Amino acid sequence: MVPVKIPTFLHELFGKRISLVELWLTLLFCTGMTVLLLTLTYSEWQDLAIWKIVLFTLLIVDITGGVIANLSFSTNLYYRENARRRLIFISIHVQPIILAWLFGDYYGVSILVWVFTVISALIVNALTTNNAQRTIAIFLAVSGVSMLLLLSKAVPIVLLAVLSLFMFKVIFSFAVDHYAVREE
Repeated sequence: MVPVKIPTFLHELFGKRISLVELWLTLLFCTGMTVLLLTLTYSEWQDLAIWKIVLFTLLIVDITGGVIANLSFSTNLYYRENARRRLIFISIHVQPIILAWLFGDYYGVSILVWVFTVISALIVNALTTNNAQRTIAIFLAVSGVSMLLLLSKAVPIVLLAVLSLFMFKVIFSFAVDHYAVREE
């Protein structure tokens, strides 16, 4: 796999050297999922102000890009070598609250998702050398997504999709050290 050297200002997103395949898959998923979400849910966000649409789109790009980029060896290695940055990155993920603010509603579900996600990610992050880290992470991520889908009949589909991707991104893709040496 051909490695691509990443500019310093993008290390938090892609690490220092990402394989070309991982970079392309990240960009493909990010672009495709953003376009798909915005196209299929147009009626749910069409009345937002232009600046809100721009910010909403940027949040979707950030979340969808992170779902894949955080699984790459390069990004994973970057945060393994910078453990404190991983904790900071988990704690500053306030996208659900920003989404509620943009929509002017859905604060309860958004805050619940945010709290559940941050607590879950911190627990998972603390289990780096535990053999069950990935299993615990996927259990928490899928449980969170399932509960969100079951309890949120009054929430727009676009918000359900973005919040679900957010939980998966932070709890499983980011908080797990996917390439760590595990205890026996």
